[in-house]
Amino acid sequence: MAFETPTLNDFVRISENGLSTAFYGESSVLRKSVLKVLARVFAGVAFLVVLLLKKMWKNVFLTTCDVETLKDFGVDFDLPNKPESFSKGRVIVKASSASTVLSQGTVLITNDDVEFEVVADTTIAEGSDGTPVGVIALASGANGNCSAGTELSFRDGVPEGLGEEIVVDSEGLDGGFVVDVTVNGNVDKWGETVEEYRTRLLNYRRNQPHGGCDADYKTWAERFSSVSRCIPEENYPTSGAVTCVLANYHGDDITLNSTNVAEVEAYIKSEVRRPITANVAVVSCSAKSINLSIYLSSNTPEVRQSVMDALNMAFRSYVPGDVIRASDLTVAIKVSATNVDYVNVTSVNGSDSVTLSKPNHELPVVGDVGWT
Repeated sequence: MAFETPTLNDFVRISENGLSTAFYGESSVLRKSVLKVLARVFAGVAFLVVLLLKKMWKNVFLTTCDVETLKDFGVDFDLPNKPESFSKGRVIVKASSASTVLSQGTVLITNDDVEFEVVADTTIAEGSDGTPVGVIALASGANGNCSAGTELSFRDGVPEGLGEEIVVDSEGLDGGFVVDVTVNGNVDKWGETVEEYRTRLLNYRRNQPHGGCDADYKTWAERFSSVSRCIPEENYPTSGAVTCVLANYHGDDITLNSTNVAEVEAYIKSEVRRPITANVAVVSCSAKSINLSIYLSSNTPEVRQSVMDALNMAFRSYVPGDVIRASDLTVAIKVSATNVDYVNVTSVNGSDSVTLSKPNHELPVVGDVGWT
């Protein structure tokens, strides 16, 4: 039987029994009421000591430690928690006169009052196509993630020589994520949840650096808030090459734009990290929508949501080039979903299986689901 921490009432009962045996009865030297008071005092002291020992024991292990100790482990491993992240990417700006400069720090704003700042002085070419301009959100979080074509405007008036029309380019603005985490009574802004950070530290402890092994590339890439998962593909597309496929599961779109990819690539390709013999490429995944037909014996909203959660988790185990089989998804749902009496995935994209394209770096996302 597993050990259980005694409760305060357990300590009170034990103390009362011990004191009664020693001091109460025919030869009692203390009144019963006094013994009860002493029993509660002794029990309270012992209980506080046990709670302290319990906390110390839990904080020995990464799997059970509190968030404060988790940060201490991160300091030991030189693997800090991800900071809050700001959406970034490019917008298209047009000029009414040739060679007009858009200054760094110029603030752009969306219709929802989300503000972005131009990251560097950019010369805007005259013409109908416009010029891509790098921007970053002024506030962290997912509110700054904007899809392609989102319209923006100049917050403080249109600079001379520039047009009023500003739109997000085809890659969108993404990478913004923030979580409030209480550390030592203060609320910190993190770019990952506590359990995601715990998982990264556990993976690091279990896979110590080896000068460019699979786990090293994952550790390097997953330090960034915009990266939830890195898939290193060895000897691809040629011998001696390494392709790191990145995915972000914090939003509806799992892909990363070129701005976020370039940031990760610069870090990985640094001379102090990348093995000098490796030809490394860092790319974003492409999302492949998987349409499903699923039979449920209990077809209720709660069961459907449980099945969807199980599918999302199952899809995170696939890599480019894998084959997604209906039978495998059925097993995954049965293992992970709750309150499911009987389930059967009858088809994926109208067939028994579908293959994820490796050259296109495809990863699956749940598409349309037909419930029967």
